[in-house]
Amino acid sequence: MKKKNLLQDWEDTQREYYEKFTRSQVENLYSDWFCNDIEHYPYMEKYQMIDELIEDELTYREEDSVDDLEDTIQYLNKLILIK
Repeated sequence: MKKKNLLQDWEDTQREYYEKFTRSQVENLYSDWFCNDIEHYPYMEKYQMIDELIEDELTYREEDSVDDLEDTIQYLNKLILIK
């Protein structure tokens, strides 16, 4: 599978994973990732936080190998099933 397709699969899987969380859980993840208090962004919707988390992490995933991406996608799918 091409890396571009894998990145899209990762993005879709990551989005599905984040959507399982409550708004407050997404806020905590957002705050941790960006090292900011969510109070700085009081009007953000859950989907906006998820979009920004995915967009920012994508820059790191682009550096992953095909094997790393496949492993990450499999891991996320397992987590989705657990939730």
